[in-house]
Amino acid sequence: MRQFVLIVALFIITGCSSGVDALVPDSYQSNETNTGYLTGSLGVTTSWPSTGEGLKTTIFIRKVGKDDAIVLNSSTSASHYQTEWEKGHIFSLPLPEGEYELYCIAFTGNNGINKVYSKTSDDLGLRFNIAANEVTYIGQFLTSSLVAKSQLWNTNYPSGFGMVQHDYANMRDRMLQNEHYPDLKPLPFIPTTLKGLNDSRIVASNIE
Repeated sequence: MRQFVLIVALFIITGCSSGVDALVPDSYQSNETNTGYLTGSLGVTTSWPSTGEGLKTTIFIRKVGKDDAIVLNSSTSASHYQTEWEKGHIFSLPLPEGEYELYCIAFTGNNGINKVYSKTSDDLGLRFNIAANEVTYIGQFLTSSLVAKSQLWNTNYPSGFGMVQHDYANMRDRMLQNEHYPDLKPLPFIPTTLKGLNDSRIVASNIE
C-alpha cells in the first residue's frame, strides 16, 4: 500500500510521459481504492496554412465543485504518433474518482510579427466521470491555427489564433497508452462522451 501511494505521488509530481506536461495540484492525490485514470491525446495539424505546429495548447480541467485546476500543456518534443497531416502525444493521469469538467482551452502562438494569446470561454463545462480502476478516455484534441490572409502578398498564412477539433481515435490511442503506460494495460479502457460538447470544433473566442 505504501509503495502504491509513493508511485502515485511521483506520477502527480512529474506529470505525463514526455510530450504533454501536466500540473496536478496536491488536492488531487488519490489512494489505491479510489484511483482512476484520465487518458487522451493532444496533437496538432501539420497542413499549411492551418497548421497548429506554431501553437502551444493548454487544457484546463477540474473536479466539479473544486477551483483547483489540472493543467495540460502541449510540447514540441518527439511525437508519440505522426501522419502526413497530424502529430501528437498521449497522456494519462491518475486521479480520484468523481465528476470532472474540461472548462477552458488556451492557445499561445505568433502571427508572424507578435506573440498572440487566445482562449475559449472559462465555462465550457464539458463534463465526464472517472471511475476507480478504469481508464477514462476523453478522445483526441487536435489544434489548428485560424487562417489569415496577407494583404501585401495575397496569400493565406497561420494567424496564431487557435482552434481545437475533438474526436476519437480509440484504437490508436489505446495502443499508445499500452506502449507508454504499460501498467494500465489490464484496466478497462472506456471511451467517454464529453457532456455539453455540441460542436466538435472548439474555437477561441477571446483574443489578446
